[in-house]
Amino acid sequence: MIDNVNINRPCINVCLDNPAESLLKEILAGLEEEGIPYELQNMNFTHDEIVKTAYEAAEESRMGIAIAIKNDRVVLHYNKLKENRPLINVRLDYYEKDKARMIGCNAARLYKIMPFKSFKNASEDDIRNQVKSAVISVLKNFNLNIS
Repeated sequence: MIDNVNINRPCINVCLDNPAESLLKEILAGLEEEGIPYELQNMNFTHDEIVKTAYEAAEESRMGIAIAIKNDRVVLHYNKLKENRPLINVRLDYYEKDKARMIGCNAARLYKIMPFKSFKNASEDDIRNQVKSAVISVLKNFNLNIS
């Protein structure tokens, strides 16, 4: 008998291509901290394909969310966004564990429809602006007047 318990279960897809172990560990810890399941998928993709990979994985996820990690680059995508407009697309230094954990937490919070945990210092303006732009894009799709 085949065990169907984990087939197509609701989870965040995490696509991996030689991820920095320290970053991967923290991203997964962030997801676990928020109590959201994930599924790891070992794949081969180029840096040019990482956004597309994350988008396709988000489309396949029953939660509509995916994270793709290649080396030190992390992309968080949501299936309600346009393919070329991921929620987060950053390179992290291998020691930026707190930022990696925050990405995992916020991926989970996206599903739970909870406010994102804030990135702590001013150098995170790029990430905040990416998130703001993506959220506005989703809201515009629902024909809301957002400025």
